[in-house]
Amino acid sequence: MGIWDGFLGGRESFWFEKGAAGARNGKFHGHTSVGGRRVDVLGTSISREGLAFLSPVRIADRDLPLAFALPTRSINSRVRIERGDFMEAQKRTIHRYFCTFTAIAADDWDAVVRYVDGLPEPPPPPPPVNVGPDDAFRSLPQRVQTEIVDRLVRMKRLAAPRPGHAPMIRIHALPARTLNDGRTVQDVRIHSRIIVDHQARGYDTRFKIYGSGIVELVD
Repeated sequence: MGIWDGFLGGRESFWFEKGAAGARNGKFHGHTSVGGRRVDVLGTSISREGLAFLSPVRIADRDLPLAFALPTRSINSRVRIERGDFMEAQKRTIHRYFCTFTAIAADDWDAVVRYVDGLPEPPPPPPPVNVGPDDAFRSLPQRVQTEIVDRLVRMKRLAAPRPGHAPMIRIHALPARTLNDGRTVQDVRIHSRIIVDHQARGYDTRFKIYGSGIVELVD
């Protein structure tokens, strides 16, 4: 028995009228709102255009919100009921509704298409590479690292690091630039610490590092 049969004249066939071609059958949970009250429903099939679900109560509204959960994603949508019928099961009436999507986010619709077509989820984007101060310092040539540390030690702005230990410094490096004479240079600022009389003293020292490997103290 069709609830919406009076609306079905003079239009193209709906997805569920084509033998549900292109639809994927399977159970998935969802819920809608009827008269301001939440109603849990059970999805039975889904296609690119819409879905079918079972409801324990009769739904009089034709347009309604519908949230449902696929194995990989929870989706909020709005649907329009195009046809409904009912069946008797275990001495109670179960209502079945066939719907089309009227509103769904683009990313959610893409997830529906992948689910219907049995396609895998796209791989997550690689995490951003955070280049920390220590990584920036280690990216400098070893000879340049050694010269910077030696200069800071001689200036008494840094304690000589113990073998196998990183120096107590942080680096802020600007991108390398090309000078008028064709040489490349990179400006860096080194924050160093040294313990004096049981107190830590901090210093900021600027260097210019040339592409040839020359390290020039600025201040």
